[in-house]
Amino acid sequence: MLTDNFNFQPNEFIRIDGVLYAVFFDTDEALGDFPILAEVDSETFLKEGALGNVVELGVGEEGLQAFADRYGYVYRGHADLLVSDIITEGEAEDYRGIMDVAEAKLEKDAKEKGMEWLLDSDVQAKFLGAVLTGKPLTQDDLADTQWYLNSTPAQRDFIAEFYADEQGVKEKLNNNLAGISTALFDAKFTGDTSSLSRVLATGLTTGKYEDWEEVDLYMNYLSDTWYLDLQGGEQMLPEELRPFIGQFNNRNGHATVDSYITKALGKGAIEGYKNTGQYLQMAGMVRNGQGDVVLEDLQKVHDTLYPAFAGSSFAVWNPYFTNRASKLLYGTTGSQVVGLTTKDQAKIDDLIIESGGDYNKFDGLVRKNFQDAPGIKNAFLNDLSRAIPQSFSGVF
Repeated sequence: MLTDNFNFQPNEFIRIDGVLYAVFFDTDEALGDFPILAEVDSETFLKEGALGNVVELGVGEEGLQAFADRYGYVYRGHADLLVSDIITEGEAEDYRGIMDVAEAKLEKDAKEKGMEWLLDSDVQAKFLGAVLTGKPLTQDDLADTQWYLNSTPAQRDFIAEFYADEQGVKEKLNNNLAGISTALFDAKFTGDTSSLSRVLATGLTTGKYEDWEEVDLYMNYLSDTWYLDLQGGEQMLPEELRPFIGQFNNRNGHATVDSYITKALGKGAIEGYKNTGQYLQMAGMVRNGQGDVVLEDLQKVHDTLYPAFAGSSFAVWNPYFTNRASKLLYGTTGSQVVGLTTKDQAKIDDLIIESGGDYNKFDGLVRKNFQDAPGIKNAFLNDLSRAIPQSFSGVF
């Protein structure tokens, strides 16, 4: 809306479909000056005599044609985007059809480039205002839009990053695209995966997907329909990934077996099953509807390896001991947990078995086997300082 606080002077005024607009030109367009329209909120804001120079373009089809003839662009008549970026080139065209094409392009950019805010008319209006005033937008400026209210902090950060350093965002997108393309190849996705790579890379770059772990999960869903159905069906996938369901069933049963083994025996056991050849056999059983048999067999193996936890599963009890060990090793408290290295995790798993599930015995074994860990060193020094009589501690 054009108000009395607006500092720039328009190139001209027009009236189309009964609405008065100030017209500004973006003169940097290679194909001709692009008209930007600002609706005049009140005619009292105009300088005296300005109304005498208003160009009356008419209403309906007459107004559409007059606008196209005058500016070479299509008038949309929508508050979110008043002028289409499609040039008419002086030809008689179906303007409603052209507007539909422009809307489709907008939606395509929103989905493929992760720029969902393009579909929010309030966000578009604020960006138009930023263009007209030359004042950059901040996240606070967008705080009252529906897009902002429904977006995640990562997505809000991305919009700021995109407009602050578009080239940097493009480089990040290309890096993620290369990484995901490699990951799809390594996972033996066959056929044309370019569209899938682009969608996954866009989601990761824009913050729609939290991290690579989430991308890996979606890849598992798309590579194994059994696994997807097991986890809850297509609703487990974001809408933009659902069209890819069934296109890359290259690992039917594999992701399902991965999840079964991880839950029963830990992720580290997967490679062992692959080396013995049992992995493919279990995947075949899953495909044949014998997933329950696979689960039963894995439970038997679990109960044999971990008799102190018989009837439970690795995924249930192991995190408690692992987190406990992490706090001992690094001296953290509360919810602070430092991830263990693969080597340390393997050692901790052995100590869990050796302790027979006894927390006190487990703690003692961790302290004995990781004496150089910073948390255990500090705990030892603290205990030592408390043991030294006050009269001696003053000497030091």
